[in-house]
Amino acid sequence: MRGWSAAWRMAQIGWKREWPGMLFTFLFAVYCGWIGGFTLGEILRYEDTIRSTYMITDWFYLLVLPVLGQLMNCTVFAISRGDIHTKKIAHWRTMPIPLETIAGTRLLNAVLLTAVNGLVFLGLQYAVSPAIREQLPLAGWLCAGLVWIGYALAVNAVLIWFELGCSGKVYVRFYWAFVGCCLLLSGVLTLSGVHLVRAVIREMQAGHYIWLVISPVAAAAALYAGYRLTLRRMRGRSFAL
Repeated sequence: MRGWSAAWRMAQIGWKREWPGMLFTFLFAVYCGWIGGFTLGEILRYEDTIRSTYMITDWFYLLVLPVLGQLMNCTVFAISRGDIHTKKIAHWRTMPIPLETIAGTRLLNAVLLTAVNGLVFLGLQYAVSPAIREQLPLAGWLCAGLVWIGYALAVNAVLIWFELGCSGKVYVRFYWAFVGCCLLLSGVLTLSGVHLVRAVIREMQAGHYIWLVISPVAAAAALYAGYRLTLRRMRGRSFAL
């Protein structure tokens, strides 16, 4: 069994072993959805909300949605100290499991986790916030959510490259740089009078559904390119410890 069928089988085996991490990520999505729903509701209800609230909300979306495609377990929290991912790949290579299967499995995990947890994150916000329901019907909010999930998948393509292609320390440094870049981007947009979350909602209100094509296509292109580049990177790096 090779190719994507092997990656799917390996992913299923991983889900049985790593269900605590999947559950923790799910609970994190529930928590963030609950908090985000009330915060976004206040912004939509009161147009004169201070700018810092807009910035924090955009930063929250830019950062949290990609994180929902990651497993939150002991492996992730120990990556900087023990380079766990490199050790795991080195172990898989002794079986031997092809690099294509390893990268494909990680990609499938990211797509599944992002889709499920992203819908939980967005759905709970809609459920707890009357202001969001006043702005958009459920179908419109799901369309806006699809745009954000496409963004999260595209970012995950980059995260996977660093996760499988670099040491644990490099991966952690990139993650902190990503956190800072999200904050910087949110600040620049806020000073420019742009609120990303509200802008997506307004695009759906205006019927600009072209974003429902652009977002999935861009996400699929990013995932494919990320998969190919990750394989190239993995073939060129050493897994010796």
